Amino acid sequence: MPPSTFSIVAVDPKANEVGVAVQSKFLCVGAVVPWVRGAVGAVATQASTDTSFGPRALDMLETGMTPRAIVEALLASDTDTTGRQFAVVDMQGRSASHTAAGCFEFAASRTGEGYACQGNILASAEVVPAMAAAFEASAGARLAERMLAALFAGQAAGGDRRGQESAALVIARPGGGYGGKNDRYIDLRVDHHDTPIQELAALLDLHRLYFKRSAPGEILTVDAEMEAEIGGWLWKLDKWPANTSLWTALENYMAWENLEERWVGPGKIDYHVRAYLRDHALRHGH
Repeated sequence: MPPSTFSIVAVDPKANEVGVAVQSKFLCVGAVVPWVRGAVGAVATQASTDTSFGPRALDMLETGMTPRAIVEALLASDTDTTGRQFAVVDMQGRSASHTAAGCFEFAASRTGEGYACQGNILASAEVVPAMAAAFEASAGARLAERMLAALFAGQAAGGDRRGQESAALVIARPGGGYGGKNDRYIDLRVDHHDTPIQELAALLDLHRLYFKRSAPGEILTVDAEMEAEIGGWLWKLDKWPANTSLWTALENYMAWENLEERWVGPGKIDYHVRAYLRDHALRHGH
């Protein structure tokens, strides 16, 4: 059985982000449906899937072709179009989605400014419209949260009528990857789970904690009282070695806990790190 799936491709031109979010009663759907390229666009290919559509469409986007022209070009070169479903969005917010007549009901596509929603083998005809409405209603939020809202709305409307199994959220942004070295800003997958969308949302929260760099409003200036507090927590966790400064100990602790992206230098601390350190010390300190 091909991937029975509902997905959204979407772009936030102001944030220079583009991505795909998808859920399916299909193992490891994140390995099949989503294709993204920073500053270029995103593609979802599902139903009777031809995974070559992903990289081919992204290459076409780089040449300046519109999403609609790309859909037409891919279909013109296809030898079996009866069950295809795929969508394309570019960085200008143009989108196109194709649902072949041979896709199993309920199957539909809906496009709007900056997004396209599509699904097949759905529990009801309301799934795709619910996704689109949720995405539009969440304007102003970050792209990842808007795309998750679309998945939650699609599931609430019935989702994949065979059930749930896997989900993925992939967003590209130039320099958005770890250390700023690539465009893989968010790349999260739940390959097998009873409630994969909820699990995907929990992973996004962890991604924000570990990999989001501290915003100015998240940085606290450490006074003497807070310095003693931090030192006490590090000591309880055996993370303040003798002959080591407090700030070296804190930086080393943050690297050990994979929080190094939130290091803001001596005399300051990200409030998320402070809360993490406190909770860690209370739960695991001696």
